[in-house]
Order: sequence, then structure tokens, then C-alpha cells
Amino acid sequence: MVHWSLVSVIFGFILVIAASFLGWYMFPKMILKKVTESVTILEGSDQYQRFVNLPQPIQFNVYIFNLSNPVQVQQGDLPLVKEIGPYVYKQYRRKKVKKFLNGGSSVAYSQETRFIFDKESSLPFGENDKITILSIHMNSVLQLSEGNPALSLLMTHLNHNLDMIFDNPSSMFLYTSVKNFLFDGVKFCINPSGLAKVICNQIKDKGSKTIKTLQDGSLAFSLFNHKNGSSEDIYEIHTGKGDISKLAKIQKIDDMSSLQIWLNNTEENLSICNMINGTDGSSYPPFLQHRSPLYIYSNDICRSIEMIYEKDVKYEGISALRYRIGDNFVNNIGPEFQNDCFCSSKLLNIMKRKNGCLYPGALDLTLCLGSPIIITLPHMLGASVEYSRLIKGLNPDHKKHRTFVDIQEVSGIPLNGKKKIQFNMFLKNISSIKLTENLTSILMPVLWIEEGVSLNIENVIMMKSKLINVLFTLKIIHWGAFIVGCIIVMLSIINYTILNKKSSPVDRIG
Repeated sequence: MVHWSLVSVIFGFILVIAASFLGWYMFPKMILKKVTESVTILEGSDQYQRFVNLPQPIQFNVYIFNLSNPVQVQQGDLPLVKEIGPYVYKQYRRKKVKKFLNGGSSVAYSQETRFIFDKESSLPFGENDKITILSIHMNSVLQLSEGNPALSLLMTHLNHNLDMIFDNPSSMFLYTSVKNFLFDGVKFCINPSGLAKVICNQIKDKGSKTIKTLQDGSLAFSLFNHKNGSSEDIYEIHTGKGDISKLAKIQKIDDMSSLQIWLNNTEENLSICNMINGTDGSSYPPFLQHRSPLYIYSNDICRSIEMIYEKDVKYEGISALRYRIGDNFVNNIGPEFQNDCFCSSKLLNIMKRKNGCLYPGALDLTLCLGSPIIITLPHMLGASVEYSRLIKGLNPDHKKHRTFVDIQEVSGIPLNGKKKIQFNMFLKNISSIKLTENLTSILMPVLWIEEGVSLNIENVIMMKSKLINVLFTLKIIHWGAFIVGCIIVMLSIINYTILNKKSSPVDRIG
């Protein structure tokens, strides 16, 4: 019996050693190899097909701030807004691969996007709903002209021709449909003549993405129609080949490794604002480290966004890491944060700090979009009271209005995430423009968008069968064998000790 106890101890030790070897060496090595093979973007692979066509559409929700008192605001009162929506669109993305580069470690592509209105998910709201909203295109033309010394002499002429250019506006606000404002277009510059025609031609030549020329020669403004169709931008990203930690990270845009939009420190010294960091948010490198921040580059706002690890969560039974947007997105901006390159506003007579930066919670995208759009978090969440106190009807909610993403840490696949941004514009008295003479200076909210994806049940089941269940099985084998081995060793030692005592000389004499 003592002999068999020793054999059991040896067997138990072997089982523990084998379990340790498998669990802490072989299994991780196998997982690394299999996951790397499955997520690397190689031409003809399953991952390549998922890269070209996203497995499911992205949901694009639009919440509009409908103005309840336009007449009073035009006379100087503070605006009262009411959020309506969501107006839900399904966003389908398809990548057009140009070529693989650097021995297959990089791939260049452009992207085609289609927006389809989801009537059922939008109920009780519809695209034909009428809204009262800020006239973005008119406000843009006026503010950009005022801030351009070369055009300052034209301001008086612009004032006299405002009716012909913008179809006899009685205020700085539009009464239009959701569909026209977002995609189909609000017409202006309809049959202009004289100086009005010259100004309309200047607007056309400026080449704003949000303004298109119609067949009859008139112009039309829409906020998002330029996103509907093929993009001219060429992205170059890492495929993961040779270094899986760089998977999907953007290396170049239009053959440039940095932006040329924001202010640089010097001609030779690139500023942090012009750096391109991270992925486009549709995928991430696998094997994430809990405390390391992630970066997402958003072409819509011409900048990279830092995402900070917040906590571990579960999505449909799958463990994930939740990342939230960092405070340096719109709150911590200025020379004290070494990112005053974002403080580039040339707009006149707006609410901003003495150092030229906007108050915390707001970022000027004029250089990015060619239009004086100011972004904040939805309902001006966390924005300075200099802005938020002048708007009635805002209801900021930390849980509802913040950006986050839940990522499966082994594969790097986003399971659930929402990017949330609000578009605003300054509304103010503009020199020589009679229509604006009674306005109170405010940061006027226009709308906010929620863009993201929640992995559907079909993809959840597929991920569980191909990855999560396999990881769970290997974990059971590892810890099961380790624990059983430990129990065998402990019981065998106890049994050996008892038997050894029974067979000792003292016991035999007694």
C-alpha cells in the first residue's frame, strides 16, 4: 500500500506538471497561433471577406434639436430646444481594396458607404417630419466671410443679396424635412443674378462636401449626403502579418503618415493634433492589455481619439473589456495639456478663453470640415456653463451620452459600442448682416449622432462556437487536470503518512 501511495504521488505530480505545461505554455501558444491566423488580413481568407464587407450593418441614429421658439430667438431670447428621434439609418460599409503592400503587411483601400433609412426602428418618427433647425449653410457662409479679411469688403453686398442667395430668409433658422436636411438637400442659390450669382459661384468653387450642384444650376445643402457613396480617401492599414499587435492600425491616409490640418509646432516638428493613431474603430489588435489605452482615428472629425480602459463587462455571456472616451477629447484642450494645436478658431466675437481656446467641452472643426462646426458631447455633457447655461431643454446624462466600446480581449473584436458626438454652431451678431443684429451670442445645438454596432445573435453564436467555447474547454482541461493532480498528491501523501505510521517499529513493539 505504501508503494502504491508513492506511485500515486508521482502520478499526481506528473499530472500537475503536465497541466501547468499545457495551461501556461502549450495552450496559450496554440491560441496565439490560431487567433493570429484567423484575424490576419490575407487575400482570400475568411478574415479578408469580413474586412471587405462588415458582417453586419452599423446603426446610425440621429437625434435632432427641434427649436420651439425661433421667432423669439431671432429677437434675442435664449433658445428652447426639444430632442426628437432617433431617426435610425443602417449604414453599410464596403471596402474597395486597391493593393497589398510591403510584402503583405499593409493593405490600401477606399471605402463605400450606403445609408438606408430604417422605418420600423425609427417609429414613431419618419424622414418627412418637419423640423425647425439652424440654417447651417447660411450661417457658415456668413461666419466664414466675416472671418476672412479678403472677403470683409463683400459683407455689405452679401447682406443686400441674402434674399436672392438663401431664398428670402426671415430668420437664421430653417423649416424643412429631416430627409432634406440630412441627405436630399435644402436648395439655395436658385436662379441668382448679378452679384448674388458671383457669390453663389464662390460658394460652389469652395468645394464644401456638404454642398452639391444640382442639374438646374442651383445648390443644395445636406449634412450627411457626402458620406453616402464612395470616399476618395485612400487608407493604408497594417494587416497583422509579421506583427499582430499592429493589426488594423492606420499607417497612412492618401499616402500621408500624418495630417496637414491642425497647427504644427514648427514646419519640421509635427504636433500631436496631426498624428494618426489607432484603427478606424471597426476592429482592434487581439490580446489586449487591460490598462493600455486604445486609439481610434475618426475621419469625420480629423483626429485620433484616446479610449481609456474602464472595467470588465459581459455582452451576451461573452467577457469583454469596456473602454470609454478620454477626457482629452473635448474637455482637456489647451496649452496646459500640450494640445493647444486644436485651438485654431478664427471665428470672430465668439465665447472663448483669453488664450484663444474654446471653453472646456467644445472643439472647433472649422479647419477639418471647412464649416464652423463645433462639436461637444450630446446635450453638452461636461461642457462649460458658458455654453450650456444659455440653452433651455438640454438634459445631459452621463450613462446615455458617453462614447464606449466593449472588446473581446483575445480576438480584438468589438462586441458592443457607440460613438456619440453633437454638432453645434455659434449663433451671433455678424458684422453688416442685418438679419443677425438682435441675436444673443450662444453655442446653438443642431443634432447629435450615435454610431455603433451591437453584435447580433448570429455572430454571437458563431463567436461562441469558434472561440469562446474552445477557450472555456481548454480552461477546464487545464484547471481540471491541475486540481485533480493536486488532490491526488495531497491524498496520496496523507495516505502514505498514515500507512507509514501503522508500519513503524514503535507500533509493532506495542
